[in-house]
Amino acid sequence: MKRWLIFAEGGTAGLFDPLDALRPPYLLRNGAWTVADRWIRLLEPTDIAAYTRLSLAEALADHTAWTVNQTPDGRPDDVWIVTGAPSPRPDLRWDGLHFPVAFTSSRGPHCVMRLDQPAWDRRKFDLTAWLTIAGTGPIPKAPESTLLDEPPFATPDGLWDLVNSLALQIGFDAEIWTKMNGRGEGPDQSRQDSTVLISPEKLWIGRDVQIGPHTVIDASSGPVILDAGVVIEPFTRLEGPAFVGAHTRLVGGKISGGCAFGPGCRLGGEIEASIIQGFANKVHEGYFGHGFMGEWVNLGAMTTNSDLKNNYGSVRVTRLGQTVDTGCLKAGSYLADHTKTAIGTLLPTGSTTGVGVNLLSGGLAPKSIPPFVWGGSGRFTEHRLDRMLDTARAAMARRSVMLKMANRADQLSGGEEKALRALFSASAEPRAAFLQEQNSPSDRD
Repeated sequence: MKRWLIFAEGGTAGLFDPLDALRPPYLLRNGAWTVADRWIRLLEPTDIAAYTRLSLAEALADHTAWTVNQTPDGRPDDVWIVTGAPSPRPDLRWDGLHFPVAFTSSRGPHCVMRLDQPAWDRRKFDLTAWLTIAGTGPIPKAPESTLLDEPPFATPDGLWDLVNSLALQIGFDAEIWTKMNGRGEGPDQSRQDSTVLISPEKLWIGRDVQIGPHTVIDASSGPVILDAGVVIEPFTRLEGPAFVGAHTRLVGGKISGGCAFGPGCRLGGEIEASIIQGFANKVHEGYFGHGFMGEWVNLGAMTTNSDLKNNYGSVRVTRLGQTVDTGCLKAGSYLADHTKTAIGTLLPTGSTTGVGVNLLSGGLAPKSIPPFVWGGSGRFTEHRLDRMLDTARAAMARRSVMLKMANRADQLSGGEEKALRALFSASAEPRAAFLQEQNSPSDRD
């Protein structure tokens, strides 16, 4: 059977700001996989296509073998279209894909659509035109399509929803992971005599995992998956549900509340209920909770975020310059790719940093910082693009071996650099407004 899987942003660009500035939402991590990777494992498509913003198209093509911004060649038997970031949840229908051969399920910008060959043949021109604008606007009418009862996927309204649903998502992912990969390595091959394993039957260990002495891995509250090459150094407490990506190193501290870490990270201190996309550094003491961290983030020693208001009220977050009420009692910090913080940085409840933000001094940071800002202690300037690119290249060079083990390029691709340059230009106006506000004499008095 020729099965196509087609992703599109679906008008969600900005819904996951600032983490979707350099990636379409379906490439955000929200468990053992990104949204897209999970769909790929469930559907096992023969062909994959993805529609995204023009500024991201070349970068997406650089890092995948997918067809970008056009449909695959040929005539499919089964077509699945996923717009936005809907995340599959536990449901017996996934075994054997026992769904109607033609259905549509949508909420806001998120949509899941299935078409058999006759339906695709009738609708391919309308759907291709819709996909060409990334699946935004009204969904083309489908008189033959069934509305799906009790759709088995979540439709997040923001980064906080991805974080808050981690416990359920990792539980579902662990079932799929075990079916795909078997039971993994036996704990006795990786552990030391002083290692404490609680509920080891819910622990999955990949090849070449190292678990140091005096560590505790507690899977009593949910499964723990340690992907290939993970290193857990002494005096680490890791509580499930948790996913630790390939070649990530935990250097001590406490990890709890439901966490998902991508590949190639170095993490320590206290981390609670958070997602880290990958290749991030948080090796020192300090707390990071109920937040989301992009790639190539580096937190200085004792960097700490707040995730709870003193009055226990709902946390508000700035998204694309607008204040949004998350409806959450706890919401931490959302740090875009290439964010750097100084020693002792304090991040407010519901804070955001854009791509390429470099905080040079400790103390309380502004709640929302647009992309490519440099400075601290009430004095900020533009982070020059050439300097930011040089830092990005240096960070990747330091992780060259790790990147190659993760099947990633060890240098910025042409598409990635173009995406950064496009974002630098697009963010000029909010950056100028921020700098004027922060640097005005009245604000420093």
